[in-house]
Amino acid sequence: MKKASPFICGTVILTLSNFFSRLIGFYNRIFLAGVIGAHQIGIYQLIFPVYLLGFAVCFQGFQIALSKITAEKKATGNINAARYVLRITIILTLCLCIIFSFFVFWYAELICSVFLHEPSCVPCLRLAVLVLPFVGIKNCIHGYCLGIENSGVPAFSLCLEQISRVSSIFLLSVFMIEKMPVPAFLAVCGMTVGEIVSFFFTLIFYFLHKKSADSLSKSTLSASKLSVFHELLSLGIPLTLNSFSVTLLQSVQSILIPMMLYRFYGNRYRSVEIYGILSGMALPFIMFPSTITNALSLMLLPKISAAKTHNDPSYLRRCAILPLIFCTFLGIGAFGGFFVFGPWIGNFFFHNPLCGKYLRSLSFLCPFLYCSSILSTILNGLGKTKDTLLHNSVSLVIQICFILFAIPLYGVNGYLWGLFLSCLFLCFANYRKVMLHV
Repeated sequence: MKKASPFICGTVILTLSNFFSRLIGFYNRIFLAGVIGAHQIGIYQLIFPVYLLGFAVCFQGFQIALSKITAEKKATGNINAARYVLRITIILTLCLCIIFSFFVFWYAELICSVFLHEPSCVPCLRLAVLVLPFVGIKNCIHGYCLGIENSGVPAFSLCLEQISRVSSIFLLSVFMIEKMPVPAFLAVCGMTVGEIVSFFFTLIFYFLHKKSADSLSKSTLSASKLSVFHELLSLGIPLTLNSFSVTLLQSVQSILIPMMLYRFYGNRYRSVEIYGILSGMALPFIMFPSTITNALSLMLLPKISAAKTHNDPSYLRRCAILPLIFCTFLGIGAFGGFFVFGPWIGNFFFHNPLCGKYLRSLSFLCPFLYCSSILSTILNGLGKTKDTLLHNSVSLVIQICFILFAIPLYGVNGYLWGLFLSCLFLCFANYRKVMLHV
């Protein structure tokens, strides 16, 4: 009997874990909406522009580079070099995370008052950045595991993270909700507990199951260290700059949306509430089918890198085209589902008609959103990081222009129009570039 492909098995495992995680996450959001309300969910969402900027600066680019290099080293049989890259990536990530966390923690009041325009975010932001070193190390190990096509560690870690998060939020809401500085702090506490539990699980699981490497000679090891370190920096620094630029634009966008909504509605509370409904309720549902595309992307990046290393054009083309066709059909199906059932979903899960209205409007994004994600992964696997940076940057600039000029005139509709046009551009720009190289 033919053994199943590690790529297919890994994708299935990650898809199931993402699906399970999203289901728990939906329960969590529904529970939070009932306990703290849409306005406090909006405050919770406001910390993510800064929090995700830490991801981009500290480890996101190096995690992608680590996964790509690991896949290439495994393809050539040099797994020792991959383990060395993991070690130096963890050290580099830890240093960057500590510096970033200290800076944000110290200047949290200034950041929240000047940039986020919401002083009540201060305790939430301070707690969130304290967990960044744990998240960074965990993600490095996940990148290495995906590079060697071991999806079990990140999959189980993700499930455990969500279970820990939801359990801790429930317990804290029963016993400590009144002692919290702001209700949104409850959601950040749950996120922190989930990340720390997931970190320790990942660390223990990795050390218990890693295979012993064949020892290298001293001279060979020294040469390998120098070459792989240079390889990590040469690939990781552009990817980090890419992630930083894109995340910075996304952060600017997330900060501007409540400000521009305030210009339209003239009410700060109402603006943050609508932002919470849009970003904390409607968008997570739209992104639910991306549990499959995210799993596919994580497994596809090392696959594309390995195919490129082996210099097999026909295999490389199959690796690129088949996932793209699958994501196209998935996006069309998601569009139909959310367009038809969007209003019912908003009323049934959140008792909020506005959420259902946004779901129907956002349904048009689905085909382009899912396909552009896969296309970006293919380009990164091919080493075309400059192209993904350019396309993502232009896409976000389009969104920011609509936020600045359309939201004050047309409200949320102005943002939705910009989101649709930017997704359309990103999808076709990525598709055109991929077709030139596969």
